[in-house]
Amino acid sequence: MIKVLIVEDQFILQKTLEEKLSFYSDVQVKFCARNGEEALGYLADHRTIDLVLMDIEMPVMNGIVATDIIKQKYPHI
Repeated sequence: MIKVLIVEDQFILQKTLEEKLSFYSDVQVKFCARNGEEALGYLADHRTIDLVLMDIEMPVMNGIVATDIIKQKYPHI
């Protein structure tokens, strides 16, 4: 099972990604975050994520900064 974290600030795009991924039985969306800071908060408590689908332009913390931090803290993702 591939555990996915979606980081997307636009609700409609977030729900569309969730819907498309639901067609795959070996993929499970574990959480959806609205910005990089929220994603990092989730990962601090849930380190079993396999894949992060990251938006680039978001409020609070953009996807480039968040991805850099995730790569440093959680190299298994």
